[in-house]
Amino acid sequence: PNTPPPMAPPRRFGPARTSLGKWAKSGDDANLRRGLGHYTSGGMGGASNATARMAGSASSAGAIHEALTALAAEQPLPPQYGVSQARLGGLTQAEIIDVLVDVLCPVGGTQDGEASRDSAARALTDIVEQGNDVTDLDQNQIDQVVQSFLGNEVAHRIALDVGMAVIDKAPTAKVGQQRLEEMQSYVREELAGRYAERRALSGTLDRQAAAQLGRDVIQDTFDVFESYL
Repeated sequence: PNTPPPMAPPRRFGPARTSLGKWAKSGDDANLRRGLGHYTSGGMGGASNATARMAGSASSAGAIHEALTALAAEQPLPPQYGVSQARLGGLTQAEIIDVLVDVLCPVGGTQDGEASRDSAARALTDIVEQGNDVTDLDQNQIDQVVQSFLGNEVAHRIALDVGMAVIDKAPTAKVGQQRLEEMQSYVREELAGRYAERRALSGTLDRQAAAQLGRDVIQDTFDVFESYL
């Protein structure tokens, strides 16, 4: 079995929570960047360690890319998913999304697992709400789903670890929720930029290559955050 990377010392998120709390009060983006830097460097033990801890997210990104590519090509999904084209026939888009989330991000009973299911559901729902058929996406649309999934995953992870510092230190509950959403949007936008850069340099992806792309993009994003200090 893979050995989990070592965690940083206890109270490792203290500096990140302090900076993010200041940002929640003032809205000064310098504190937001500083908070993300402390989160990565001290809280997660560095960008490489943070990336290693999100290996499951990168693996899921590879699975999502593989499944959507197969559906678009009218090819059977990999047998390990146990989903035939016939099973999807006649289902609504929402029902197909539910099936895909269940097989690509199975219920595991952990907080991280539930976050991944939510990340996948949001990414797939977003592309459908743009008027697309989730079983017939072109390559750019598949990339949009994968990128959105990864952005949701990193934003989720940070919010789970230090999001309460933003809510608790904001002047009102409403402002706290707005700040939290702003932070997550900032994280997603940063990752989207890194994804676009990496994807422009890569060609056709299989599951393994898509998962590696996911790892590289997560690493790049945390590298940026760590550089803020």
